[in-house]
Amino acid sequence: MEDTFTVVRNMVADKLEIEADTILPSSTLAEIGLDSLDTFDIIFEAEDKFGIKVPNDQVNIVTINDMVVLLDSLLKQKHT
Repeated sequence: MEDTFTVVRNMVADKLEIEADTILPSSTLAEIGLDSLDTFDIIFEAEDKFGIKVPNDQVNIVTINDMVVLLDSLLKQKHT
């Protein structure tokens, strides 16, 4: 099974039509060209893929790693 970073990286790469290898955990969303609408699209896609719900008040995401950490914490809560 793919780790959360790989899943998010591939979603972002597909959305922006860029090479996944160019996306690092430290990449900022602005740096790679994700605007707020794109970010919400990725979050909705992740919710569907992982079967979780991201509370709107928790969407304070600057880097790809911020998104991964948020999704991982929600996944952990789901499995406890």
